[in-house]
Amino acid sequence: MTKLTKTIIEDLMMNACDFQGKCMKSREEVRDYYKTQEKKGENSLRILIDGLMAKIAQEQALKKIENTNEKISYQISLSTSFIRTHYLISDLFMQGDLIEALTLIRKQLESLTRLHEIDKKPLLKLHKKTPNVCNLFKKAGKQIYPRLSEVAHFGTPQVGEFLKVVEDGELLGPSLIPAYHEYALACLDLNSFVAIHFLVWFTDKQKEFHGGFDGQLEEEVLAHIISLAYKLGVIRIPDEDGK
Repeated sequence: MTKLTKTIIEDLMMNACDFQGKCMKSREEVRDYYKTQEKKGENSLRILIDGLMAKIAQEQALKKIENTNEKISYQISLSTSFIRTHYLISDLFMQGDLIEALTLIRKQLESLTRLHEIDKKPLLKLHKKTPNVCNLFKKAGKQIYPRLSEVAHFGTPQVGEFLKVVEDGELLGPSLIPAYHEYALACLDLNSFVAIHFLVWFTDKQKEFHGGFDGQLEEEVLAHIISLAYKLGVIRIPDEDGK
């Protein structure tokens, strides 16, 4: 059995630092390149969503809720986690970490579904139960959620498509260092899709949480976001069956 000498430990530390340094440098470069690929409409949608979410969250976070209960406390914790995760996802797909971004988008779908379930069901019926995403999102949920679960579990070899494939001489394989991938813009669309549904719930919920919340400006911005999202194809008008 090899003895872990000081030299070996220092060499391992140097390897770790070198690898992390390369990843950090690459992520910065990928983020810069991503911004050149994002179209004006997509950029506007991302900024509007990020800005409105932060505005409502920061302005309401320190205000007292007069009539709180276990359900409201649960929803506040879930909302807080959703908001923090939303910005993490943006960082991930803009920096080339698509599988990680998609895995967290799956978490967001489940969190948003649970927020709605809390409004409708006793907490005891929800305890330790997986949120029923397809029940909330209908046809879209049936299309999106299974694919995101496949990515989260790396259920098929096809998930590897979200890793940039690179060539180095005769070697061909996934990049160990984060790299730009064209699917990043699809991650933006998915993150925006889920975030818009959250904002609809979150904006309206402030009226229940805080009696003095007017929400007129926020609802006008949200209406503009939804209109732009329809234009970009991020969300679609339901068909005659409501799907």
